[in-house]
Amino acid sequence: MGRMIIDAATSMDGFCADARGQSIIPIEALNRADLRQPLVSACGAVVMSRRSFDTVADPDWFADNYELQVPIFVVSDDPPPARYPKENERLRFHFLDTFTEAFERAEQAAGEKAVLAIGEASTVQAALLSGMADEMWLRVIAKETGGGTPLFGPGKPGKEFFVSAVETTPGTVHMKLERRVEH
Repeated sequence: MGRMIIDAATSMDGFCADARGQSIIPIEALNRADLRQPLVSACGAVVMSRRSFDTVADPDWFADNYELQVPIFVVSDDPPPARYPKENERLRFHFLDTFTEAFERAEQAAGEKAVLAIGEASTVQAALLSGMADEMWLRVIAKETGGGTPLFGPGKPGKEFFVSAVETTPGTVHMKLERRVEH
């Protein structure tokens, strides 16, 4: 069985999206830090929210351009899109009602590889609450949004994790956190 990795970003004041709902994830900084490739290599399946899925103007983009060419499990209360997105031999979409079902199905699909929980707060919070998350790749962006969507819900999810690696790029601190193992 593989592991679950959370991939997320937050502003200095704790928000993953600003007041307009715009994500603060610095894809350019992530690419400059050369941190994308380890995630791509480790990933066997992706879980994301419908909101994250909908950030792409044309969902067919995923099949030809997305670096994570693996099964993608999209969680939504809404029905799947009227026109199903393009797929290929490696990338297939599954639209599900709950994160619990998405995590279970993604784990089966990923095999020995990792399930990557990506995107907005609902995905991160569900992954943490599931107790299945083994790692968190967290970027702290050196800006304040002044409000928006908090990345973490109530409580202190970080107490279960320790920082195992840190890298910096201009304006961003990239941290790899691993779950503490109780003896």
